[in-house]
Amino acid sequence: MALTPLALCLALMALLTQDVRSDGGASWTYSGQHGPRHWGTMFRTCAGNRQSPINIETANVKTEFWKPLRFKNYDDPPTRMRVKNNGHSAQVEIDAASAPRVTDGGLKGDYIFAQFHFHWGADSALGSEHTIDGVRYPMELHLVHYNGAYGSLAEAIKRQDGLAVLGVMLEVSETDNPALTPLTNALLNITDSGMFSGVSATYPLRAFLPNNVDKFYRYEGSLTTPTCNEVVTWTVFAHAIPISEKQLRNFRAMMNDHHEPLVNNFRPPQPLNNRKVLVAAQSSGDSATMKKIGLTVYFMTSMAVLMMNM
Repeated sequence: MALTPLALCLALMALLTQDVRSDGGASWTYSGQHGPRHWGTMFRTCAGNRQSPINIETANVKTEFWKPLRFKNYDDPPTRMRVKNNGHSAQVEIDAASAPRVTDGGLKGDYIFAQFHFHWGADSALGSEHTIDGVRYPMELHLVHYNGAYGSLAEAIKRQDGLAVLGVMLEVSETDNPALTPLTNALLNITDSGMFSGVSATYPLRAFLPNNVDKFYRYEGSLTTPTCNEVVTWTVFAHAIPISEKQLRNFRAMMNDHHEPLVNNFRPPQPLNNRKVLVAAQSSGDSATMKKIGLTVYFMTSMAVLMMNM
């Protein structure tokens, strides 16, 4: 029997945040003897050479002139939005008349939206998983998509290009972010692990993206939670979206599986190894066009000078 879109979404959520047991019977955590430092021994795939997150060194990236990212159905408000405290994060799922998708921007396929979730710190000095030139933001949002070419999440997770995740940094603002307010209000209803709540206002996914999505970093990596499958094409936007301290406090009020504050739920940056980090040129389509125009003008000017000297 074919899985419904909601069932597919739940399947991916279970995979991305599964409470996998080690041989000793203890689940993975973000601290202590089962924290990120030990994931590589608990789960073989977490010790791979293509792990995420990473520190993005902007002086060592290669510029690419891709077509702009194309967001399908990202401007359509979903029919329903629900947030769950899964013990590791606040994770949001939606129902929509047409599934949001992302393509182009150097992606090799059409990727279907599944869910988004957050990583944050105990205070605003830390929280994001990726860092940019060593700078850590107070929060990072991950919008998870799977490759539609593989037909299902279960099949996509087996493939090297199975998932595409959009990483959005959040920075502290003096005022609330209106798109986040209904969500952060709902968090007060799910302080305990395993609880879920409807979100009163359903903003389109576009509201959770930066205004400027032209500049982003791209690399091949993994899930940032066990079992750390190396199947993710990462897109990390250079520009952030705002969140207030009041809204951040609602995230920090949540509790994990051990009824401890759910904070610092981020994995530290992993070695880049032999991977390359790419960056999309600002307004890439215009930049590519201007590059061609510039070459044409240079050629015509050179020819004119040559003819004048004949």
